[in-house]
Amino acid sequence: MKKFTLPSIILGLVILVSGYTGYAQSFSSRQKAAKAIKIPSNKVILQNDGIGIKPPNVYVSNNTVFDDPITMMTKYDLQTNNASGQQRIYMYPDGTIGAVATMSHEDGGAYSERGTGYNYFNGSSWNAEPASRVETTRTGWPSYQPFGLTGEIVLAHQAPPQPIKFCTRPVKGTGTWAESTIPIPTDVTTMWWPRMVTNGPDHNYIHVIAMTLPTGNGGVIYNGMDGALLYIRSLDGGATWSDWQQLDGMTSAEYINFTADIYSWAQPQGNIIAFTVGGNWQDQFLMKSMDNGDTWTKTIIWPCPYNFWAGGDSVPRYYCADGTMSVALDQQGIAHVTFGLQQASGDVAGGKYWVPYTDGLIYWNEYMPPFPDVLDPQTLYDDGNYIGWVKDTMVFYPTTQKLAHYYTSMTSNPGITIDQDNNMFVIWAGVTPLLDPDDFYLRHIFERTAKIFPDHNVMWEDSLNDLTSDFLQYNWTECMYPDIAANSDDNIYVLFQADDLAGSYVKGLNISGYSGQTSVTENNMIFLSWEKSYPFGTEDKKNLKPSFSVSKNYPNPVIDLTTVDVNIRKTGNLILEVANLMGQKLISMEKANLNPGNYRFLIDGSNLESGVYFYTVNFNNESVTDKMIVE
Repeated sequence: MKKFTLPSIILGLVILVSGYTGYAQSFSSRQKAAKAIKIPSNKVILQNDGIGIKPPNVYVSNNTVFDDPITMMTKYDLQTNNASGQQRIYMYPDGTIGAVATMSHEDGGAYSERGTGYNYFNGSSWNAEPASRVETTRTGWPSYQPFGLTGEIVLAHQAPPQPIKFCTRPVKGTGTWAESTIPIPTDVTTMWWPRMVTNGPDHNYIHVIAMTLPTGNGGVIYNGMDGALLYIRSLDGGATWSDWQQLDGMTSAEYINFTADIYSWAQPQGNIIAFTVGGNWQDQFLMKSMDNGDTWTKTIIWPCPYNFWAGGDSVPRYYCADGTMSVALDQQGIAHVTFGLQQASGDVAGGKYWVPYTDGLIYWNEYMPPFPDVLDPQTLYDDGNYIGWVKDTMVFYPTTQKLAHYYTSMTSNPGITIDQDNNMFVIWAGVTPLLDPDDFYLRHIFERTAKIFPDHNVMWEDSLNDLTSDFLQYNWTECMYPDIAANSDDNIYVLFQADDLAGSYVKGLNISGYSGQTSVTENNMIFLSWEKSYPFGTEDKKNLKPSFSVSKNYPNPVIDLTTVDVNIRKTGNLILEVANLMGQKLISMEKANLNPGNYRFLIDGSNLESGVYFYTVNFNNESVTDKMIVE
């Protein structure tokens, strides 16, 4: 990375003082003009009103860091197809760490030597930056996981018609990589954009999801889908593989197609494995297996109303998932999901549009009902699901600055890790009003911490922490594509790409009207360690309690009446709501102006149809959701 001169730093300081220290304290609608731009993959920038929100009463916390190690350098600056990332960093129980990235040292062109860049931390220092890729052939978008008793595995895709390649070695950090491939399913050109996790007593169980190559990339229609997402596994370290499976709930009966990288694995918990999928024009959903991939259950997180839309009529602007997401399993095996919020619309010719100036990081877990198909930012915030946003609302107002296009939310590319005490740490890349040399907004890496309680209540700390706020090192750096290690100790560990210019050169190569970086630069893959903070005011983290608790309803299943008991520890208002699987609220009860003590709700289930329902108890700004069954 090039170093800025003192005048550049002074200029940046003026921008910092004038635009990065004031924070609006209310929800608002921002106006900002943007030209309509046609780009590939049916995404178009729409004239927009720049809607974003800034919740009140949240202060900013900054982290100061120096001398964070550079694990590798790449001039190929696209770590994901502007959607979700892979597992690219892993911390082992002995304190060693492996990290990978898509790497090339070429100055543009075909990037013929592109492949997996790899580096290893031996417990005290990182190895020298890699000079060449792991594989002997050109690959892209690697996943990294532990393998065997002491080894490691890397998986990446190759150019058609070559199959997915994986490389293993028995001792992490040293030795020769052995190369193997995964069989291609019949009637498919090849498989692209894979994601991988491993589990089992010796990490010899390998689980992979990948897409059939779409026709736009030289592929073919597969079972009625122009881009199908399939699952495959090996239970013997890759010696043999199951058949590729198109899982129930992910077929042409539910969707037209999937697109690159709009899916993400959770790190397994024993035999519990899970991944989440979602985008502008598909449901956001969770696929979970309790038996190591033998059987799967699909749970809708957000039901997209336009899964089968392909033109013929126009689609008005609506809030949707942005295609970047992360999922983690807590110590009880419960899935926790985050995804970016943005807006989309469509015209009668089938053209699809997105709104650049939209922000919001959304949170969901399995004890929550699905979101309604109409996503409302204010409701999401009131219900505790809107957990991240652009901290400085100045980015929505000026007309001279520009947003570099990643074609996602302004709060995107999230990652989650949950530690042994069920403390949850969420990171994401967020837009700041700081400017690169071409006057494009820079992104930084932000973090927010939460506590998951035994009754499944989640309490979030107030502050959004800028992990890359150091004045000299990161203030004028584009910090993008963060990936968080699934394991942690006293620190959390993050790998991200650092650049001097905002946007992706590779992404903009063939895009007319692209906004952002237009020249090749050196991008450093930075390893950042962040000391955990516990914002709830006690060292006894396991015994922390929220301001209220909710009992499981009884009896359950419900025939007529069922009871929910609530204990509150301070004054406030209680609201209980019952919703069906589609998120429709069917029952609402309120108890206002209550003193600390015990309270009871009686739910009449006699008028409800048989099935599964969710009840949510709201107390002030906190909420607890659980399931009940009506017979």
